[in-house]
Amino acid sequence: MSIGDFVKSVVKLWVVAMLSAIVVLGAFSVGYLMRAAHGQSAPPLSGGERAALPTTSDATREPAEFAVFWEAWQFIEQRFYGETPSTQERVHGAIRGMVNAFGDPNTAFIDPTRARIFRDDTSGSFEGIGAAVHVDELGRIYIVEPYPGRPAAEAGLQAGDIILEVDGVSVEGMSLYEAISLIRGPADTTVVLTIFREGEEEPRDVSVVRARIEIELVESERLEGDIGLVSLSEFSRGASNKVKQAIQDLEARGPLKGLIFDLRNNPGGLLDEAVFVASQFIADGVITIEREKNGTEQVFEALPDGVATDVPLVVLINTGSASASEIVAGAIQENGRGTVVGVQSFGKGTVQIPYTLSDGSELRVTIAEWLTPKGRQINREGITPDIVVKRSTEDIKAGRDPQLDRAVEYLQDAQRQ
Repeated sequence: MSIGDFVKSVVKLWVVAMLSAIVVLGAFSVGYLMRAAHGQSAPPLSGGERAALPTTSDATREPAEFAVFWEAWQFIEQRFYGETPSTQERVHGAIRGMVNAFGDPNTAFIDPTRARIFRDDTSGSFEGIGAAVHVDELGRIYIVEPYPGRPAAEAGLQAGDIILEVDGVSVEGMSLYEAISLIRGPADTTVVLTIFREGEEEPRDVSVVRARIEIELVESERLEGDIGLVSLSEFSRGASNKVKQAIQDLEARGPLKGLIFDLRNNPGGLLDEAVFVASQFIADGVITIEREKNGTEQVFEALPDGVATDVPLVVLINTGSASASEIVAGAIQENGRGTVVGVQSFGKGTVQIPYTLSDGSELRVTIAEWLTPKGRQINREGITPDIVVKRSTEDIKAGRDPQLDRAVEYLQDAQRQ
């Protein structure tokens, strides 16, 4: 065997091992999710734990369909005129193309550098522009909601703005996670987003000075009329305990005649925290139904000892309310426990798990979906409020909050009846 043939065979084994590792993920993922859902300990897949990768002998038993892949690989390697990307870049490109073929915006491949950024972001804060972003069905990255008072809002970005480039780099074809990693960066540095806004003929550049975005998990206050307000920013570990404590602290100052639970701009988080949080308000009933790939369904019901199961309740949602936020809002709505006020939520009702590959790159793979207690689909549908109230950019700039005002009005009206 020539040296060239030997190198090619080594590269081939490595590429097949990388691609075959993704196949192993499917069987491994479901077991991990169920352990986590039942509260049993499981290794953090995003922290370096992996299912066993294929051995060399496994890798040589590649699917017959791989023949055309190698045909293309060898032809372009032999005939391409120009600067040749590294083997790793080509492998990552192949994996990215395969992942994109599934057509799911929430299933993505992230290269090692960008994956490291997400794994390091566990401190309750990050450095970026302060906006919720997502990808639409056409694969376009767009602003869901710029957070009030954050750099994105201060720079004039608006909900619905489509991001075309970040610092001159096109985000076309990128996963959401890769685009976010470009947008984020050290505080006090400037990022230039090229955006397209509906109603305008040409794209525009918007310069945003990044800042450190501190995430205050739970905020609470007592409003006039003995109405409590509790806001939750995300369903991270410990969220349910903090929500419970916030309600108890408000109650300690006197009985509440109404409670407003604010889930606006809450992107979601952990399923078990969503169940625990919803159980603070729902004494008995289904919280959510999880449907897996094979059609198997698991029902999650309310847990005992909720602290606000009788107080009149309003839940606030907006287009930035997603995932676990929609589980909770939908459960409260369909159990007849409270009234939902705001605008249609985002519509992200699928379950992803992270999986770290051997070179530090990462897969985020959709393995199940969530349904409301009555079996309605959350994904791409969202939660429809009982009372629709919009909050415009002008309202935010002026410090007005018509959604909160309507929630207070609703609870005050209920007190008079």
